[in-house]
Amino acid sequence: MTEGWIKLHRKVLENPIVTKDNDHLAVWIWLLLNASHREHPAVFNGEKITLKPGQLITGRKKLAEECRISESKANRIISEFKSEQQIEQQTNRHGSLISILRWDEYQKSEQQNGQLMNNQWTTNEQPVNTKQECKNDIREEYLSLRDEARDRVCNDEAKARLDAIRKTIRENRRAI
Repeated sequence: MTEGWIKLHRKVLENPIVTKDNDHLAVWIWLLLNASHREHPAVFNGEKITLKPGQLITGRKKLAEECRISESKANRIISEFKSEQQIEQQTNRHGSLISILRWDEYQKSEQQNGQLMNNQWTTNEQPVNTKQECKNDIREEYLSLRDEARDRVCNDEAKARLDAIRKTIRENRRAI
């Protein structure tokens, strides 16, 4: 799932669980980037289901490998996200169905959130988000997070995880 983009709100920096360390931030961003953005069919626990926006099916091994952390650390981080009501998780022996709570609150379009001023504006007056404006917004978010993360990076292992996040962001920017 390398198409599209996600919104990454600056409030994430105020979340003590997500910003506990670089591993927590890497897992959170990975979950956001891999969550479904629209409904589509999937198979979980041997049954056909419809994945809703904000849901994904994954396994501990895949999460650990892609975030470059141990499986036990991936498990601990997911458990913390569950206990802090960031996510819900259904598990079976083949993987987990993870639902990011309040997905709509952060991922709805501005129009759906009611953030556009007045829907009676004429077509000529309505703001238009061009492809370049979207790229600029993504770059601005990336640079802000990069600078803050750089300040927190303490060792080479953490730098490698941050590079993996940067690579994922670059790949997602190219998909726009």
